[in-house]
Amino acid sequence: MFTEKVMSILIVSSVFFVSCNHSKQKIKEAQIIVTKEEKLQGHFVNKKLESIDTILFDGKKVNESKIILIYTGYDCQSCVDKGYLILKIIRSQNANQKVFIISSNANIGRDQERNEYYDFIYNDKRELLRQELKFVYTPVILVLDKDNCILQINFPETNSNEQKIVEQINQNIF
Repeated sequence: MFTEKVMSILIVSSVFFVSCNHSKQKIKEAQIIVTKEEKLQGHFVNKKLESIDTILFDGKKVNESKIILIYTGYDCQSCVDKGYLILKIIRSQNANQKVFIISSNANIGRDQERNEYYDFIYNDKRELLRQELKFVYTPVILVLDKDNCILQINFPETNSNEQKIVEQINQNIF
């Protein structure tokens, strides 16, 4: 009887210890992710994208702010879908806002169908943007000013709060 109680206490204690360590690990992982996003924001904000007009407008300069989703066919599909959703929300709130999607190595037709997005999707065959951004993590949403300088960068993920991202983007654009 005493042995059973001791065993029960040991089991409960070990479960508690493991769950506490697991929670601490999750907190550390979240802190690392936040730090990484903050670091990337600092690295990319105010960077001018030289190749964007080449990809979108055949080299013509367009002096308007832009919101761009960049992704590849190798990205997390639910993350790409979240990026499409965010751009669709922005477009529904302001039809005049220039919103673009640029992909590389992706099945564009399949992505359009799945996300019910029927505007043109640009194909960056030579990955000019990703090269210019030093192969940034994708999918990524960039908010650009009229001079194609990055104002904001967001990484849509499966668990991202799309309304919060839309609000952040709207603060930079409007």
